[in-house]
Amino acid sequence: MEKKVEKNKSTGFSSPLIMAFCLIAGSVGTGNIWRFPRVAATNGGGAFVIAYVIIMLFAIIPLMMGEHVIGRATRRGLPGAFRDFIGTPKSTWFGSFVWVIVFMTISYYTVVISWVVYYLGLTITNGYVGVDKVELFNSVSNGNITIVLIFIALQALGAYMAYKGVKAIEKSTKVILPILFLSLIGIAIRTVTLPGASLGLNYLFDFKVQELFKSKVWLEALTQTVWSAGPGWGICIAYGVYAQRKSDISLSTTVQGFGDMGVALLSGVAIIPAIFAMSVSTEEAMSLLSSGNNGLAFVALTGVFERMQGGQLMGVLFFVALIMAGFSSLIAMYAIIYQPFNDAKISKQKSAIGLFLTTVLLGAPSAWSIKFFDNQDFVVGMGMVIGAIFSSYAITRFGAEKLRVKLLNNEHSGLSMGKWWNVSVSILFPILAVAMLIWWLILSFGWSPDWWNPFGLSIGTLVLQLGGASIVALLINTRISNATGPKLFNGSEFPPVQDNE
Repeated sequence: MEKKVEKNKSTGFSSPLIMAFCLIAGSVGTGNIWRFPRVAATNGGGAFVIAYVIIMLFAIIPLMMGEHVIGRATRRGLPGAFRDFIGTPKSTWFGSFVWVIVFMTISYYTVVISWVVYYLGLTITNGYVGVDKVELFNSVSNGNITIVLIFIALQALGAYMAYKGVKAIEKSTKVILPILFLSLIGIAIRTVTLPGASLGLNYLFDFKVQELFKSKVWLEALTQTVWSAGPGWGICIAYGVYAQRKSDISLSTTVQGFGDMGVALLSGVAIIPAIFAMSVSTEEAMSLLSSGNNGLAFVALTGVFERMQGGQLMGVLFFVALIMAGFSSLIAMYAIIYQPFNDAKISKQKSAIGLFLTTVLLGAPSAWSIKFFDNQDFVVGMGMVIGAIFSSYAITRFGAEKLRVKLLNNEHSGLSMGKWWNVSVSILFPILAVAMLIWWLILSFGWSPDWWNPFGLSIGTLVLQLGGASIVALLINTRISNATGPKLFNGSEFPPVQDNE
């Protein structure tokens, strides 16, 4: 009977390769395309790239492997996954906290995709040609009813795709991922042939050895990997729930990590040379790259596309790539927040409608005001780091060595992890994550003198929102644990895939 369930492809991913592609699509987001290039160029170039790759290989990918194991071993959504893997009902709240973070992310992240869709329309119609780019973005990101309507439509589409289950996620990935890569490749081919593009490539890949000894370079690289690749917000756990028991966890997760890095590096090659080629000086180029995510994508690059020969086509490809990256992550997030309701045997249709309406209500302020958006972006980013620490704790509590020997390096694994993996997930990553949290908290003091203000980019808002999420998760811990259903994991073997159709 068990073999029959395993062969029923409607219950999980059709193949390990397809699952790896879906993991890449879910991990890759707008941060790979608009954040990586600017942060790399302004933080040592090649030194940043080296630090980024090292952290991915020796801290982030190993942790994501552990999260993958948690999902496959428990076959439960986030609350049940932490409950069953740690082995106590009192631990359910860890997963509930991460679930809240993902829910908050959906509510504001869809706003980014809405802006991008709007700018794709402007690019096609030459709507930003000859206008002040800063004023234009301000009008788009504040009080724009069209953005709100696009936001609602995207929420509905993302919720529907995840509602349709794994097969719909697979089908969307087969469309999204090729378009994403082809769009970036098309931009890269054009930009590296521009006069002066070589200067931009030098800023991306050239480096001085002393840059590798700067803590800021490593902290920026760590921030990029955590906020981009996906540890801490549940994608590996969620997709691991529907993985075949015999697929290679280490290989699938490594492919996911390299795919995420590939998109980031390709974005760097596509964007940085264009900035340098179309700037009158190095100082101007660096100023544009220092203008923040929104400033780079919607102000600096729109100006570059306006001046570049063939820039309209490049603009279309750029915003299409951003849409593909953002929307694939949105589908993954909706899949994550559906799972606990599925575990509790709540009607999928009712939960889908309820979650859609709630995320729209919670996200509407971000769609209307960029000030509110910035606040949520800051809070969610810090929440993801805490979520990753929770994953590390769950692995350590279960036993990193036990996990590695019995579940990770199983008979189906062609890529075995050595004892260094234990150190990476139980010691190295927590140290790095705590350092990153402290660094960003210190930075937040400089953003506003009112560090206590619960409505600004401050420690106050972190305490209010993340503290509030923790308190709620603790208060409803027993109820969520009881609703999740019986434990499926026996501590040493992967149970069969659960139906999500």
